[in-house]
Amino acid sequence: MIDRQPFVADAGVLAALGASVEDLADPDVRSLVIRNEHPEFEQALREGRGEIDLGDGPINPRLHLAMHEIVATQLWDNSPPEVWETAMRLLEAGYRRHEILHMLGRPVSDQIWAALREAGPYDRDRHVAALQALPESWERERTKRTATKEHTAARKQARRKAQAARRRNRRPS
Repeated sequence: MIDRQPFVADAGVLAALGASVEDLADPDVRSLVIRNEHPEFEQALREGRGEIDLGDGPINPRLHLAMHEIVATQLWDNSPPEVWETAMRLLEAGYRRHEILHMLGRPVSDQIWAALREAGPYDRDRHVAALQALPESWERERTKRTATKEHTAARKQARRKAQAARRRNRRPS
C-alpha cells in the first residue's frame, strides 16, 4: 500500500532538493517541489511568458502549477478523502503518478470554472461525482483532444498544399 503524503511529490525531486516528506507539510515547500517537477513551466514564468506549448496546445504555466498545488494540498490534507481514494484506484488501474495528478486536477478546474461562471460555492457532491467518473471521463476527453488535434493538423496540411498550389500557378509579372 502506498502512503498518501509521499504521493504528493516525486521522490527524486525531493532528494535533489534535500527535502523530506515531512517538509511537504509546508505549502511553500510543496510549491517549490512542484515547480522543480515542472522546469519548463518554471522557466516560462521566469521569462514572463503567459503560455507554453508542449505539443498539446497552449498551457498557462501559472495555472498549471496552481492546479498541481491545489491537488497536492488536497492529498496532503486528505480533504476530500475521495481524492486519495481516486488516486489509489487510478494507480491500481495502471496510470502513472503524474498523469493521476492531472486527472485529479480536472474536477478541481471544473469546480473553479463553475464557481466563477455561476458565482456559486464549492459543490462537494459534484466534485466527488467527477472523481468517481475517472478514468472514463479523462479517456473520453483525451480521445476528443486527439481527434481535434488530428483534424487541426489535417486542416493545416490542406491549407499548406493549397498555398503551394497557388504559388505554383501564379504567372510571373
